[in-house]
Amino acid sequence: MKYILLLNRFWLNITSFIAPKYCANLAVNIFSKVRIKSIRDKEKPFYAQAREFKVARAGEDLSCYELGNPEGKLLFLVHGWESNPGCFTQFLPHLANYRIIAFTLPSHAHNKETHTNMYEGKDAFKLVLDAIKPTEPFHVVAHSLGSSISSFALSETDYQVDKLVFLSANNLIKQVFQDFQKLVGFNDKVYGLIADKIEGITGNKLEEMKVEDRLKKVKFNELLLIHDKFDKIISFENSAVLHKKFANSKLIPFEKIGHYRMLWNEEVLSEVLRF
Repeated sequence: MKYILLLNRFWLNITSFIAPKYCANLAVNIFSKVRIKSIRDKEKPFYAQAREFKVARAGEDLSCYELGNPEGKLLFLVHGWESNPGCFTQFLPHLANYRIIAFTLPSHAHNKETHTNMYEGKDAFKLVLDAIKPTEPFHVVAHSLGSSISSFALSETDYQVDKLVFLSANNLIKQVFQDFQKLVGFNDKVYGLIADKIEGITGNKLEEMKVEDRLKKVKFNELLLIHDKFDKIISFENSAVLHKKFANSKLIPFEKIGHYRMLWNEEVLSEVLRF
């Protein structure tokens, strides 16, 4: 993976000057490519316990999973980029009284598709919501990109949410692309072309894609934010800003729990359950 990144960085640096449009298309293609990772042994108990069902979707149907008490309060689990629903395995023994619904994001886990984006994830969650048709307020626990997907999806529905839990939340979507620019090294002209391409795909300007704005449209009672102060994937500042924007939110900062490892941290689990 290290050598692939170096090769992409070298190639994008060169093409950003001699063929900026080609470079922008290449960068978007690289950015939206999902690295399929094997289901880890510690994630497999999730699938062993779950009842799988499908939700129809243009392209490839969504793999969805139901666990827990069918009569319990509804709880949706939304995983992050290059992850899978099994990342929530640690939570399962403590959520047995809930009716748990999870789904695999497009192009993730065992899916045959290879590329996706946040908007496809958002539309996928909406399809799952409409398949379940909640009639009472429900909970959502989301990790990383899953928090953005949840915010954007719920903002386009009339469903009532009781409690939202965002683990390592993102706020400004443009920051993701700016970080990508720094990592790979293409110039500002290419960044502008990428922003134009994203607008063409989503119908929204990259500058205007903000979780904080979408959350204002979501009918929710409370929001819990948990974030590692030293998270190297998504800056802690994202959750700090969201906390300032919403009076009905609570922010719990941690240190050295990592971006993915936090999902297996007992203190994080305790805070979520307490909330």
